[in-house]
Amino acid sequence: MEYYRGSLREFAVELLANGRGNGRMVEVAQFDDKVIEDMYNKGVVLQSSSIVVTQQAIFKYVHHPKSKKGAVIPVEQYDLIEQALNMPLHVYIDTAQKELVYVFTHPFEQERLVKVVVHPNYIISRKLIVNSAKSWGFVSEESLDNPQFVLIK
Repeated sequence: MEYYRGSLREFAVELLANGRGNGRMVEVAQFDDKVIEDMYNKGVVLQSSSIVVTQQAIFKYVHHPKSKKGAVIPVEQYDLIEQALNMPLHVYIDTAQKELVYVFTHPFEQERLVKVVVHPNYIISRKLIVNSAKSWGFVSEESLDNPQFVLIK
């Protein structure tokens, strides 16, 4: 898979203008030491510390059903996704998932957060394993006051 050089927002705008992609992805962040340490303590060895967004994830969220509720981040605000990954308010583990999943949050508005879900060592193909930011959106702060979310940072 080829990497796009530029921001996530620029990548999304280009994908939507073309209506299709060429199997590309964009690197948006790196796992920090605290998250890497947490994975190590769980016996997870990362293939890479980079976090990427694939074109499939972008296409999934452009016309997502939650957009009617105001829960989907518009492409014009995709910089918020990068901010959540690079400067998180908190990082949680979502224990309701079968595989190890991290949830990054960043302040947005009063009592609302940007939430980005990252799957470490996500297998795209037999030859490609990445740390994939697979979903994102706006959530209320209270939605994370749930026992399924364990705070690690």
